[in-house]
Amino acid sequence: MIKTLILYESRYGSTWEAANIISLILGPSRRIPVSQFSEKHRGYDFIVLGTPIYNGKIHPKMQIFLDNEAEWLDGKNIALFCTCLNGSEGLRVLREVEDTLEGNILELGVLGGRLEMDRLNERDYQALKEYISREGLPSQGMNLFNREEVVDLALRLMGIRDTLLVEVSSSQLRSEVEEFLKEHNTCTLATNAQGRVRATPLEYQYSQGHIYILSEGGRKFANLLSNPQVSVAIYEDYTGMGNLKGMQITGQAIIVEDMVEYEQAIKMKGLTMDYIRSLPVDLKLIRVDMEKVEFLNSQFEKEGYSSRQVLKF
Repeated sequence: MIKTLILYESRYGSTWEAANIISLILGPSRRIPVSQFSEKHRGYDFIVLGTPIYNGKIHPKMQIFLDNEAEWLDGKNIALFCTCLNGSEGLRVLREVEDTLEGNILELGVLGGRLEMDRLNERDYQALKEYISREGLPSQGMNLFNREEVVDLALRLMGIRDTLLVEVSSSQLRSEVEEFLKEHNTCTLATNAQGRVRATPLEYQYSQGHIYILSEGGRKFANLLSNPQVSVAIYEDYTGMGNLKGMQITGQAIIVEDMVEYEQAIKMKGLTMDYIRSLPVDLKLIRVDMEKVEFLNSQFEKEGYSSRQVLKF
């Protein structure tokens, strides 16, 4: 499993808030200011560095950290982000930092910051007056911080982190995924539309990249009619961190109308159409076309791979 270390320095809170959001999404992770960095933090696989930009410079504590830890950062997988009031300046500064690092820089993220005039110390206030005059900005407070932008950055970083996994071969992984799906028959189907969120435990059958679910109906169909994008969870009982096994599946859900496919699914369940017709209610068929499986399996780690593997269908 890839462990992420988020090292940040914040002046008035925006970078701290961004680092906190990124940490929530990138778990397993640890978030600390650079002043708390110590020997116990050197074993992390993916390093995210966050700093505010003031007067065209990164935070002094971050600069000291980069100077002192240049050798440790050499060869590390690194992402950089900043909070600032001028996006083009922020990107310029991050690129300057990138040029000084010997690590593998995988992403540069520029986020909006906040300017609260009444919170500035005297030195920052005077520097800001010069900056505002130079850049032609209004001499008033500004709030460019956007939580959704931070979430988007965190999701990009998650995708980048997945490329660092020690991967099982695609053929072996598909075999392991399909074996797990066939060994189980109960899932949780999560649907969402127009503010309605539903997670429903259901019986399923798996066949060739598809999950088939028979249902009498219900609120989940209200969501599926508006939004076919679904998530499916299948997992074993938790018995300890060394024995984790479960998966999250994303895909598109189709309400099957074709009778040939419907009858095939009924037969796959070991039922007959005569039995289905004898029931007092109609049974609807949902087919989930699997797009991505995120499989967490402790056994992979014992075999020298990352415990979390991603399979795309």
